[in-house]
Amino acid sequence: MASSNTYKFGDNTEIDDLIKESFERIGIIGNELEGLKIQSAIMSANLELTSWQGKVPLTWTRKRFMSNLYIGQQNYLLPKSITRLLNVVAIQPQRLNTGGTAFSSNGGVAANCFNPLVTAGCVQTAPNGNISYAYAEGVTPSIQYVGITPLIQSDYTLVTEYSFDNVNWITVYSEPLKTYYPNQIAWFVTEASVNARYWRIRETGGATLGIQQIYFSTPTNTGTGDRTLTELSYTEWMQIPTKNNVGFPSSYFFNPQIQPILTMWPILGPSQEAGQFTAFLYDAYQYTQDIVYLFQQFDIPQRFYDALVAGITARLAQKFAPDRYQLCKANSIEAFQLAIMTEVQDVPLRFQPDFNTYYG
Repeated sequence: MASSNTYKFGDNTEIDDLIKESFERIGIIGNELEGLKIQSAIMSANLELTSWQGKVPLTWTRKRFMSNLYIGQQNYLLPKSITRLLNVVAIQPQRLNTGGTAFSSNGGVAANCFNPLVTAGCVQTAPNGNISYAYAEGVTPSIQYVGITPLIQSDYTLVTEYSFDNVNWITVYSEPLKTYYPNQIAWFVTEASVNARYWRIRETGGATLGIQQIYFSTPTNTGTGDRTLTELSYTEWMQIPTKNNVGFPSSYFFNPQIQPILTMWPILGPSQEAGQFTAFLYDAYQYTQDIVYLFQQFDIPQRFYDALVAGITARLAQKFAPDRYQLCKANSIEAFQLAIMTEVQDVPLRFQPDFNTYYG
């Protein structure tokens, strides 16, 4: 018996395939799926995905983010998708903007975007353009941090891409439609970065790029390096008597509101030491992307498909087939428990003894 030699089930599967499977498990098939039932299933799918965040940390919902540190600013708004903050470090990205050639696909002066002494930027003349940078022969950096500063407030849908030959481009990061503000650097973290000579940003949503600066950067290999910040509890933060102290941030308080807020302490000051750290990198769990319509793909790994189908089925049974609900609920719990077994990391448990403490 010949095998398929393919692994495309997870690549081509759309949410409608899973929802039809969920309805079939409670006996609703084919033309019985009218509009209201479909809307109900989409709502059930979103509720099921949302509920997973409260059960166990899911490694595939973990992501690195980055934001600029600003002198005198205490509070930083984080993306609404974040549910839990894990690590925060202060960093100074090492910008790689010399020795190469800048190029704009649709007019403007691309070199302006890589020259910190020029504020004119690159204003393109047509939508969906790209601005690229070709490093010198033999220079193949792994760009991990990409920063964008627009000339004016703009809405862009950007991707970051790399190439080995300046012809074939590979997307390493995609950012959905987002508003960018002048004089503020918006950062992307390209976790799947590779070493390549050619790098670019490209607009995909129909807007015309007007970019002041582009920061293709890597982690620094000079100075003191990254600096870890300590998390404060709500009580610890409230008990700090000098909340407006100025210096270099050593701690932070995370307030998980509808709009999550990160509060720094002390507040970044204009001292020389503080100026060495220009951004903070943070690690967080986030919600999955919303399911909006049937014929869309979604950002969950294939190993969780059955858990999602079983969860949707239980929620639909509660509404349309109450007699099957208990069985479907039990199946949902089992499917999720099997799926999260793939989230376990088999690594040694390490303890760090403290030999500096004396107990008399």
